[in-house]
Amino acid sequence: MEKTKPAFYNKKSVEAVAMVLEQLLRSQENGDIEAFAGCFLQNDYVVHIGTDIDEFFTTWRSYFHWIENVLDSRKGHDINEKDTRIRISDDGNTAWYSQLIDTCYETKGELTRIEGFRHTGVLIKSPEGWRIVQSHVSVPINPPESPGL
Repeated sequence: MEKTKPAFYNKKSVEAVAMVLEQLLRSQENGDIEAFAGCFLQNDYVVHIGTDIDEFFTTWRSYFHWIENVLDSRKGHDINEKDTRIRISDDGNTAWYSQLIDTCYETKGELTRIEGFRHTGVLIKSPEGWRIVQSHVSVPINPPESPGL
């Protein structure tokens, strides 16, 4: 079986992307909308898919309008990331990441503690630095055990 060729590795780029991801999480903990916004390319190409069925945004403006209210409710909740993986494209202009997150979040007025929250996305290298253009979060579901299986 042939192994997949590893993506181009550039330590400087990986560290720069890691800093954006760190800023993204800390801005959520602090309810800092400006720091949060600084992590994203702010145009009509941004896509964010959240955990709820109505959390599907295909422009920065629509996502920003929604996230402004959400960040205030998240303020003060610790976010602990683990297993962050960052890859850089061969041309050095695109990065993708995945990570697991332990945190609390509020949805539909209910506060929930989640461990292993999934967070993935894509960044591009812009004149202003690395910026997120696509992100996705999902909640793990543990299916009930079926008797006799």
